[in-house]
Amino acid sequence: MARTMARRFPIVAAMLAVLVGGGFGARGTALAQAPSFDCAPAASPAAAAAASPVAAKAADPVAFPEEGGELTVFAAASLTDAFEEIGETLEAENDGLSITYNFAGSQALVTQLEEGAEADVFASANNAQMDAAIENGSVDAEPATFVRNRLAIVVPSENPAGVAAPADLANDGLRLVLAQAEVPVGRYARESVCAMGEDEETYGDGFADAVAANVVSEEEDVREVLTKVQLGEADAGIVYVSDAATATDEVTLIEIPEAVNVVATYPIAPTAEGDAALAEAFIAYVLGSEGQATLGEYGFERVG
Repeated sequence: MARTMARRFPIVAAMLAVLVGGGFGARGTALAQAPSFDCAPAASPAAAAAASPVAAKAADPVAFPEEGGELTVFAAASLTDAFEEIGETLEAENDGLSITYNFAGSQALVTQLEEGAEADVFASANNAQMDAAIENGSVDAEPATFVRNRLAIVVPSENPAGVAAPADLANDGLRLVLAQAEVPVGRYARESVCAMGEDEETYGDGFADAVAANVVSEEEDVREVLTKVQLGEADAGIVYVSDAATATDEVTLIEIPEAVNVVATYPIAPTAEGDAALAEAFIAYVLGSEGQATLGEYGFERVG
């Protein structure tokens, strides 16, 4: 069975005694004052998704070494369920192969790699963090896009705040939870809200500021956002479609329109110091038909 490491960098809240709207977990950052979103007028979801493009490429199957080996994969938290299933499949098909995962926010993974953590493969939820890994020397190979994802709003299944559409994110008193701005999904969520704010006819004047004022906690990764909503500690959160698909009995998904959604592009690459043979075989599987089928089952948009 694939093993999961849950190494995280804990966030220490500046004011633990301040409770905004109540119900904060230990890992979230409770906000003492309303944040604001940096909405650059020229920015758009499409332009943001296209930044630092990484060309998708198909891959022929690559055999794992006959003797197996210990493979360590650092992967964005949103990949947890799909990658764990892929790991179980690969371990069952390859004697002696053991796969260890470290799932966390992509920015945290880059920091761990830079500080010397050992890994063979890095799978990021955006190109910016892959670029950061290349810049710090953790990755020295060309990455490949292996999957895409989109944003969705999730609310508790009972939906106590009555959220019915993205415009309701600006409602007075709504408790909204996002990932931190440096986390890929947190960055995408803010870009999406800023895009909504440009459409005053649909979302009203001052929409982005009103939404920002409703943010009561910022989380370390997308799964922590989802958990807060599942537990009823938030009225709404913005996650990936693939994450919402893992909790269909506990949350309700509210779609974000295409015009103001953000397509998240996930690159994958071997690390500079990892086992090249194991990394190549794993990446080829993820890019191949079987890996793509598994990712598709978990709500990701396949590229192969």
